[in-house]
Order: sequence, then structure tokens, then C-alpha cells
Amino acid sequence: MGFRRRRGQPLDGDDGGGVKGPSSALTSFLREQGINAEQIRQRYEQSQALEAANDDAANNIPINGSDDGNNNNDDNNNNKNNDTHIALNFALDSDEEEITDQTAVENDSKRQKTDSFYTPTVGTNLFCSECDQNFTVTPYSKKIEKSGRVGYLCPSCSKIQIRRERLAKKHEIEARKRRKKIAAALLDKKQFKLPSLQDFCIHVITENIDHVNALGEIGNHNKMKICRILAKNRSLNNKTVELFLDNNTTELEFWDCSKIDKNKMNQVASFCPNLVSLTLNMCGQFHNDNLQYFSNKLSNLKELTLDGPFLINDDNWQSFFESNTAKNLTKFHLKNTHRFSNDSLVSLLENCGNNLESLSLSRLDGLNSKPVYDLLPHFLPSLKFLEISSPHNENLIDDELLINLLSINCETLHTLILNKCSHLTNKFLVEGIKPFGANLTNLTLIDLDQIDDDGMNEVFTDWNINKGLTNINFERCISLTDASIYNVLNHSHQTLESLNLNSVKNISKVMFSKLSRNLTFPVLEYLDLGFVRSVDDLALAIISRICPVLKILEVYGDNRCTEKALVREDLTVIGRQTDSI
Repeated sequence: MGFRRRRGQPLDGDDGGGVKGPSSALTSFLREQGINAEQIRQRYEQSQALEAANDDAANNIPINGSDDGNNNNDDNNNNKNNDTHIALNFALDSDEEEITDQTAVENDSKRQKTDSFYTPTVGTNLFCSECDQNFTVTPYSKKIEKSGRVGYLCPSCSKIQIRRERLAKKHEIEARKRRKKIAAALLDKKQFKLPSLQDFCIHVITENIDHVNALGEIGNHNKMKICRILAKNRSLNNKTVELFLDNNTTELEFWDCSKIDKNKMNQVASFCPNLVSLTLNMCGQFHNDNLQYFSNKLSNLKELTLDGPFLINDDNWQSFFESNTAKNLTKFHLKNTHRFSNDSLVSLLENCGNNLESLSLSRLDGLNSKPVYDLLPHFLPSLKFLEISSPHNENLIDDELLINLLSINCETLHTLILNKCSHLTNKFLVEGIKPFGANLTNLTLIDLDQIDDDGMNEVFTDWNINKGLTNINFERCISLTDASIYNVLNHSHQTLESLNLNSVKNISKVMFSKLSRNLTFPVLEYLDLGFVRSVDDLALAIISRICPVLKILEVYGDNRCTEKALVREDLTVIGRQTDSI
């Protein structure tokens, strides 16, 4: 026997969680908002019944449709009220309230308006979306969206919400500051961590550097750390430099002298007459008179490094090299000046060449004579460190010059830096480096585009006279590929401490797989693989494993490196796009 089930009534034993048919997006939305068709139908019938009752009362029409005169008026009125009561309670669910008066209907209307996208006017009475309190809307009432429903808050809930939003904003600002600190630490090749007590004290000193005279003695090592912080903050000036001027000081390194004037420069020599090593970077205010004063006062000077002394002319350079102070120099590094001419270099070689053990000539546009450069092998018999970078013309530095120089200094030379000497070819490698580089430990060849796999493989295959390099920099040597790079690493993997392969774009994933199976780097601490497109998360994981003491790994431009790479916690990875602020 069949039976019919009322609409909205579940089957026996069915809790509403059975199989349901497909529903439209509107139906799903109404269900999420707690609105169903049954409730809508009930409220519609209630309103219709209420309107009918009011109309009947206004027209004095009996509910039962009969008109028996005045004798039946009382009975008719009673029937009308009872029927109205029944109509209002038609088909109510057990959990619904019975609507008994007009105020309840109005209150329900207020809630419905608040739940919709209705925008109330000032003075409207609404119920708070948070605490359900009745309140009057003001211009300061807080609008809120919760669970997809838009409503308004009473004054007390509005204050709480505003307080929450301010606290959330404060936390967001603090988190942003922390991310900036982490990013700044990455740029400094450090890990973000709590500073030591010594670092904290140094920071306090740098912030109160104007009171430096009251500080007293803090040790030369700490002075140098403070000096570098001041230089980084562009705070090294005529006042703060007084902290580092002392009669017992033998070594000074000023990394930013742009705010130190001519007179204060002379005080460096007068207050520190026992200087043995002096470094002045960005010394654009270093004058001819300063160089002459240094040559007269610094009789113990052995090492001099100047970066950017463009006010010193050719005559004063020659006069300085002829002084007794210059003749005792064992280290002379000069960068970024166009007034150091060919005659200046000749004077340097003639007066100081025999004692020089470390020589650096970088970005000196006044040196434009190849015959003068060719004099280098004849006046430098004791070189340990040589840098010739960014010559005025690439033809000034060729293979023959380097081969001759290496043949003379093969027993002492340990560092060779030839950045942007792009005229050099494989001949320099095969006939210079391989036979005469037995003691070479540091090799930097940036932007040598004519060096390729043939030359590198020839040098690093069976290069038994060399026991391994500690620092290698082949940045932007764009002709090198997996074959030569693997041979280089196979030769020096046990001794390498620093490796730079930035922009060696032909390195492929195959090389990292080959390294993973065959080599480890037990002492490698720094690695730059920026703009090597084959580097991804897998490559980072391999490097982290085969380089157990690696501290810094740079991957700028490698857009397939993400924070998901499985690397050691103590390895600082710099340059991932996902690490941006």
C-alpha cells in the first residue's frame, strides 16, 4: 500500500543526511544562510492570514461567512479571534517561537534587513550582529561581515571590534618589521638572531658616538667593528673618526672616508705615527698635501690601500714613490682614479718593485700604455698577490704578459685576480697557469669570455703540481659548461672554501646529479650560484648535503628555488623570490 509524504517531512529513520538530488547555487546559498523554503512559506501564510483577519475586522465580515444578526456577533468575534490565532500558528516547527504581537513581527523584520545588504539610515533600530542587542544606528556604527552575512554592531561591540582591528594591525606591523630584519640579515650574509652582549654594546656605542671621548679604551678589534658599522651607516665623519686615532694604533681601516676632510686626514698620520697598515676607501677628499704629509710622518708604513683618491696628480704620485716611506711598502693597492698615469706606474716599479709582495691596479684609466704594463714581470720578483682588473683597454693585458709574470713569480704567487681582462685566452691557462701555478690557491677570472672548456679541461685534468685551490671565482665566464666545471671541482673539492659560479648559465642539472654521487666539499663555506637557471629545490638539497659546513648560498635570479627546499637549518640561502619582503 503506498503512502504520501508531506513536503519537508523526512522519512522514518531519515535524519536528513540521506541521498539528495542536485541543488542550484541559489539553493546552496540560502541553505548556508539558514534560510529554507518552509520558513518562507510559513511566514508568507502568516502574513496573508493576518492581512485577511484585519480586512475582515474592518469590514465586519464574519469568518464563517454567515450573517445571523446581532445575536451572533459575540460568537462571530470569538470565532474570528480563534481562527486568527490558528492561522498565525499554522504549521510551526517545534523549535520556532509563536508570534503573538506586532512588535515581534517588526523585530523579525529588523533582523532580516540586517542580514541582507541593506544599508540602514541613521536612527534606525537594529539588532547587533554580534550580541543581538537592540540599538539605534549612528554614523559611528560599525559594519561587519561574518559568515557571509552583513550586519551592524552596537556601540559596545563596535569598541571591541575597533580594539581587535588595531591589535591585528599592530601585530601585522611587527611581523613586517621582523621580515625586514630577516631580509637585512640575509643581505649581510648573516642569520637573524639575538645579538650577543658585545654586539649590543657596540650598537649602543654607535648610536651615541658623539660622546666618544668619554668612552675610553675598548680594544682595537672592537674599534674596527664599530668603524665598519659607522661606515655602513655613513656616520664616519670628522667627529667620530677621533675614536680610532691613537698613538698605539698600528692598523686602520676606514671604509668610507667621504665625510672626512683634508685637515682630519692629516691627523690620522699625526695621531697614529706607528701605523703599519692603512686602508682608506672612498677617499675623494684625500689631497696632494695629505699624501706628502703621510710620506713624512708614517715611517713604519708597510701596507697602503687607497680607493678613489682622484685629487692626487701624477707629480705627487711620483714624489711619494721616491720617498723612504714608499720604498718600504710591501703592499700597494690602488683603485678608481684616472690621475695615476703611465709615469706613476714606472716610478712605483722602479722604487718599490723589489719589495712589493701584494699589488692591485684596478680601474686606472690613466694607465693606457701596453709597453708600461709589459714592464711588470721585470720589476716584481717577489709577488704573492696580484690583481689587474678592468684595464682601460682590454688589449693592454694579453697572454704573453701573464705567462712571463707567472714564470718569474711561480714560487711565491698564491693569489691571481684578473677581472675583466677579456683579451686573455686559453693560451694563458695552458702555458701560464698549468706549468707555473703550483702554489696558486686563489683564482679569480670574472668576465673572461674567451676562456672555454678546452682550456679549463687542459689545466685541471692531471694538474698534480697544485694541491687544490681554496677560492675560485669564474663569475660570468659564459663559455664554460658542465664538463669543465666538474673537472675544476673534482680537482679542488677537498680544499675549496669559496666558490663563485654566478651567471655561468650553461651549467645543467646533470652536473648536480653527478656531484651528488661522486664528490663532497668538506670545507666549502660560501657558494654563489646566482643566475644559474638549472638550480632548483633539488639542487639546493644536494648542495646542502654534500657541503656539510656551507654557511652562505646565494641563488639570486634562480626562480625555481623556493622555501620548500630541504636544506640544513644552519645554511643561509640568499636571493629566493619567496623570501622577498
